[in-house]
Amino acid sequence: MPYGKIASYCGHLSLTAKRGLLLLFIFLQTAILAGHLYYQYTYIMGEAARILRNTTLLEAERFETSLDAMGYQVRLIGNALLLNHTVTSENTNRFLDEELKQDWLDGVIVFDEKGDFVAQRALFPLENALSASTLTQASFRDRPLFKQLRHSKENDSLFYWQSQGTDPNIHGFVMYHAIRDAKGNFLGGVVGYFDAHSIVKIFRKLSDKGFYLGSGGAMVVLDRDNYIQLTRVGAGITVGPLHFNPYLKEVMKYSSDSAQTNQYISPIDGTSRMGVFLNLSHHKWVMAAGLAEHEILHGWYLQVFCSVMALIAIIITQWSLLNYMHANSLQRAQLVKDALRDPLTGLANRRYFDEQVRNICRVVSRQRQSLCVLSIDLDYFKRINDNFGHSGGDEVLRCVGQILPGLVRGNDIAARLGGEEFVVVMPFTEPDYANVVAERIRSNFARQEVDFHGRKIQFTASFGLAQMTPDELNASEGFQAALDRADQALYRAKREGRNRVCMASKNQQLILYPT
Repeated sequence: MPYGKIASYCGHLSLTAKRGLLLLFIFLQTAILAGHLYYQYTYIMGEAARILRNTTLLEAERFETSLDAMGYQVRLIGNALLLNHTVTSENTNRFLDEELKQDWLDGVIVFDEKGDFVAQRALFPLENALSASTLTQASFRDRPLFKQLRHSKENDSLFYWQSQGTDPNIHGFVMYHAIRDAKGNFLGGVVGYFDAHSIVKIFRKLSDKGFYLGSGGAMVVLDRDNYIQLTRVGAGITVGPLHFNPYLKEVMKYSSDSAQTNQYISPIDGTSRMGVFLNLSHHKWVMAAGLAEHEILHGWYLQVFCSVMALIAIIITQWSLLNYMHANSLQRAQLVKDALRDPLTGLANRRYFDEQVRNICRVVSRQRQSLCVLSIDLDYFKRINDNFGHSGGDEVLRCVGQILPGLVRGNDIAARLGGEEFVVVMPFTEPDYANVVAERIRSNFARQEVDFHGRKIQFTASFGLAQMTPDELNASEGFQAALDRADQALYRAKREGRNRVCMASKNQQLILYPT
């Protein structure tokens, strides 16, 4: 449909219909914006999940590598001191100091087959981590764990430890390695300590590589069997005393071997996060890395706010513009109506009447039909103005404008020519039927009572009826000639007593229809 037709069609709609269409358009705009924002949300969350998975896998590999390196170093120390004796007693401390310079070992104790210490070295005071009795005896022989490990066929074991000394906040991992000769005889063992603070340093190296967890992000290592947070970096407590946390059991269910992303609420600090729970060391521990959702979606929230504000502004503008355009359209329509209609009666004015008559005359002439002209003049109208004032006369004229259109057919044209003079053009109408219409108008006028400030105004009218000849239908001044004959018939009706219809004959003779 061409735009002009659409505009014309919309111009004829009511304000309610226009508002309905605008609401439909607003709904469409909102749906498009919501779809765009949802796409942005899924894209941001997808990218965050991808980065988080890759980072967790990378850090898990680094963590596993560190533990493997720790195990290798522990075996190297044990073999050097207990099996191959490549390090003398004089060089033991210097040798151990060099080994502790590595990133994955914070303390080491070498003991013989009885559990007595052969050598010991640590980056932290051992009295902060080991019990006083163990240090005093310089032996593990009375420790139940040592007895268990000594008789175990397993040469290597990795487990978490918590300080038994003066500083309960020290905790981390312990790597145990048993030294045996070629015949399998137990020669002693090595215990290597990896402090949780050192693990934090490893995690923080991610920041140097451009990965930032954010103020609400966190990376932790959890003990699966005891539901303990072994170490943590990021939001919340970095490291501290180990406590059993039953709520960790709720998030352990997310752990997997494939680094799947999950959305959860942290049992540690109650923050809503997107996280990856990755199994480590044959499901002994779980590495969890999480990013706070409010930080992931911070830019998206800002985009939603700005988009909603912009949409509201657009909707308000569109709504205001619609009402303005509708009011402007009504104003233009009223101006057009005022230009074509008589402002007092609402009937066609002389200009509009002349345009319509020319068109009707051409149609009637082409179809060889009859056209009648009815001239109307209110009786004693000056007397009404004298008795009731011009306001009373205007009320009578308004009454005529209200009832006259209902007394003629839809294709007839009723107009006010000026003062109390009216005219009705009846196309496709024979004189006999036109007279019936005129008589209906006359009797209706006579029955009217116009209420004017509690007083009743009655009025009548005289009518002159003429039929246009075929020559008049084709002549440019033909209608005026017919109207003149109708006026002559009207004057005859006035002379004969008013309140009656008089028809002019085709030979200009007048025929009087008495009332």
